[in-house]
Amino acid sequence: MIGAVLIIGGGVGGMVASLDLANIGYKVYLVESSPSIGGKMSQLDKTFPTLDCSMCTLAPRMVDLSRHPSIELLAYSEVESVKGKEGDFRVKVRKKARYIDDNCTGCGECSEVCPVEVPNEYEVGCGFRKIIYRPFPQAVPSIFTIDMGHCRKCYKCLDACKDIKAINFSQKDEIIEINVGAIIDTVGFSLFDVSKVEEYGYKIYPNVITGLELERLINASGFTGGEIYRADNHEVPKKIAFIQCVGSRDIHNGVPYCSRVCCMYAIKQAILVKEHHPEIECTIFYIDIRAFGKGYEEFYDRAAEEYGIKFVRGRAAEIYKKGDNHIIRYEDTISGKAGEYECDMAILANAILPNNEKMAEILRLELDGYGFIKSKGLPMETERKGVYVAGVAQDVRDITDTVAMSCGAAALAAGDLASERGKLVKPKEFPLEKDVSSEEARIGVFVCHCGSNIAAVIDTKVVAEYAKTLKNVIYATDTTYACSEEGINNIRTAVVEHNLNRIIVAACTPRTHEPLFRETIQEVGLNPYLFEFANIREHCSWVHKNYPKEANKKAKDIIKSAVARATLLEPQKPEKMPVTQKAIVIGGGVAGMEASYQIARGGFEVHLIEKKEKLGGIFNEMYHLFPDLDPKEIVREKIDKINSNKNIKVHLNTRLEDLSGFVGNFDATLSDGSAISAGAVVLATGGNEWKPNIYGYGQPNVYTQLEIQRLIAEDKISDKEKIVMIQCAGSREKDRRYCSRICCSEAIKNAIDIKKRWPHTEIYVLYRDIRTFSHQAEEMYMEAGKLGVLFIRFDLNERPEVKDDNAVIINDTLLREKFTIKADKVVLSSAVVPDDEYESLSKMLRIPLSSDGFFLEAHLKLRPLDFTSDGFFLCGTAQSPKDYVDTMCQAVGVASRVSILLSKEEIEAEGITSMVDEDLCIGCGICESVCPFMAIKVVEKDGRKKAEVTNVKCKGCGVCAASCTMRAITMRHFTDDQLIAEERAILEA
Repeated sequence: MIGAVLIIGGGVGGMVASLDLANIGYKVYLVESSPSIGGKMSQLDKTFPTLDCSMCTLAPRMVDLSRHPSIELLAYSEVESVKGKEGDFRVKVRKKARYIDDNCTGCGECSEVCPVEVPNEYEVGCGFRKIIYRPFPQAVPSIFTIDMGHCRKCYKCLDACKDIKAINFSQKDEIIEINVGAIIDTVGFSLFDVSKVEEYGYKIYPNVITGLELERLINASGFTGGEIYRADNHEVPKKIAFIQCVGSRDIHNGVPYCSRVCCMYAIKQAILVKEHHPEIECTIFYIDIRAFGKGYEEFYDRAAEEYGIKFVRGRAAEIYKKGDNHIIRYEDTISGKAGEYECDMAILANAILPNNEKMAEILRLELDGYGFIKSKGLPMETERKGVYVAGVAQDVRDITDTVAMSCGAAALAAGDLASERGKLVKPKEFPLEKDVSSEEARIGVFVCHCGSNIAAVIDTKVVAEYAKTLKNVIYATDTTYACSEEGINNIRTAVVEHNLNRIIVAACTPRTHEPLFRETIQEVGLNPYLFEFANIREHCSWVHKNYPKEANKKAKDIIKSAVARATLLEPQKPEKMPVTQKAIVIGGGVAGMEASYQIARGGFEVHLIEKKEKLGGIFNEMYHLFPDLDPKEIVREKIDKINSNKNIKVHLNTRLEDLSGFVGNFDATLSDGSAISAGAVVLATGGNEWKPNIYGYGQPNVYTQLEIQRLIAEDKISDKEKIVMIQCAGSREKDRRYCSRICCSEAIKNAIDIKKRWPHTEIYVLYRDIRTFSHQAEEMYMEAGKLGVLFIRFDLNERPEVKDDNAVIINDTLLREKFTIKADKVVLSSAVVPDDEYESLSKMLRIPLSSDGFFLEAHLKLRPLDFTSDGFFLCGTAQSPKDYVDTMCQAVGVASRVSILLSKEEIEAEGITSMVDEDLCIGCGICESVCPFMAIKVVEKDGRKKAEVTNVKCKGCGVCAASCTMRAITMRHFTDDQLIAEERAILEA
């Protein structure tokens, strides 16, 4: 058994799996075929629905990965062969010749003198790159590559690199052998060639482009610097048409399945276009809007309501040229009218295609009819033991679901190799910390462009020059991306060369980036708390984008105040605390059971708490599960796994009554009176089917989808009945704006079940959008149509009406007719709603709920299984509605996140804690009453009451200091002197 894992593919999925496994305690080899990790996500400008800068969220993880002592990054490499078996694979990897040695500093002087340019693959062929190139400024590794196939051998690059001597024209491919215990395939995807759809004129008309090409056009680091213009005349377009499903849901030209991300991708891009140029008219031509994820429906609504983006339901028939513009021919299926739309640009949403053929052959994995890797059992499991799959290699997925699945693959690999954890890795070592207490402040300021996020509004060069004029600033500069590997290296170099002892980065948000920069200065001998973040994005460029002059002045003021505070910063020494290597999982449904089992496989004790008398949750009420699974058999199998693992203790008929403590050291009191300790808490609390108060529910023969399953199982349906199913019953409305995600698939699955057993039944599915977003679900949708299930679309403002005799009145938007169906049974696709106890758990555990009532994750895209509160995790419907496959991805994935914490014997507490001046304290107890973490208690000392802080519990929020009437409490790292200096600097500005 080898305690190492090979991960194939360095996109976001491969990166997440690598970091999780390395942080749990395994050696990781990450193989990426291109010169840099980052994958498709690195090419995006923003991500939906939060509109976070894609590179801003991705780059810190790229840097973390590159400097992780347990990860060996093999970029520009390919797997040649795999032999062996689970626990002991022997892998040959070809390291392709870059013709640049590893001593390359990434300075770029070689590229500047190179005289030859070719189309840039990273810019999707729209821009150009040199023969000696780095794919993008934030590339990791930050080493250049020579495209020898186009090199003219002028050797100008040799002269430019004569000091470093990194260029090596004699370099050859190298075959290396590695030994690993498990393999994870995260090879990602390719995009459909839209030129195959000849009627759209791609590559014929210059202003007809793909979604990814628009992404690079919008991006500030792209080939236009973020300027949106037509390719033929470089003018800003007046009208842009977005055409969906180009190659997707197309059995003639492309693939029959839905590509899952395109609707939201187009909506995001339309919003970004409007952010750049509010005057541009954006129209999206679609079949169904599939806004199925958390926050997606609300994002869709915002696009129409706030940005004025138009949506036309209907597939575009063709694009032809008229003068300088294009004409989109289409039929609006709501109005029933054919039309022509004149526009300056057309954006084609091309299908996502699997990219598995070569790797499936090497790994000996079976592909399905579309080219996706077949899974067995759990979605991450393949036919070959010890080989796992994640992301689009297994099915089309967005970033959120890819991240969860990649965590899941990491958990499975970690469980297999649990006995070898920690044997091949060493903790990261930092140099001896410099004592700067007697030195005057020597401050370095780094002003980040952050692409268009900051530089489009703020003149970063001017602001950096201003910073040089401030007292104690020894060095100041601007940098394209401070969080990139190149940016991090520049900070480290500057600290050494200029003997800096305080560092300020003026950039985005400390919430996501502060740990990266703290570790950076720690690597060159500075205490991490000698770092200050000046947020000139959220606090300046974003909120004042229409007032650049004022924004530039404010950016200078923010930096001035940061310098004033940084001058007074002092080193802090966080305490270390032991970790209780046990977990509490709340919720005994399928998510909670699977999460418990996977955590236990890692060697950790788990307490599984279920409030009902048996495990299984809502699956105990189900009879048939999409796509063709037996929920009761699933429950039996999971209970058997739970019972077979001695690390799991199940608490039935039990609730969590109270929880105290902090990350790594929680103390729980259960309703049966027992007390347990744990280092981590997982919420897998599931959801419920809403019991409707609409569409006649409560009268005879009106059911929910869950209830109709029971009738099917009990043969209580007649062969010639008329059954009407009404979708979005309680979802996508004012009270619940979210999509419940599973309803379309469940309705279609139930309709197929009925038609196969009672073929003469008439089934009508009344819908707003059909959201069958997985390839299996889309197959079922087509099958239902072939079986004679009729789909009738309605608008929200003219909802179906169910009469007392179950007659259903529907206004068909396609036929534009109102008619009545005399139904024998009405079936409502009722909303998935949060469990009744979410609110009380939220208050008890001090963890947030989102606006829809489900629990709020730390970051929707990259941390969907974590809370912002350390030590708390979530999975399944606790986060948002989802089907069984996606629930299993999260349930297994959360085990990986928990294992990162529990695999450590001790963790570092927060260095920013409160201090009590006992001479001033009068023991009034206000601080104790307001502390949200129960970190302060009033105790007797020498006969007098005094407040006492437990540092390991304190999170540095400052509520106690703000509340103390005697000013007896001071916050480390936020002392009164530091804050006053900051305020004075602002007031003097």
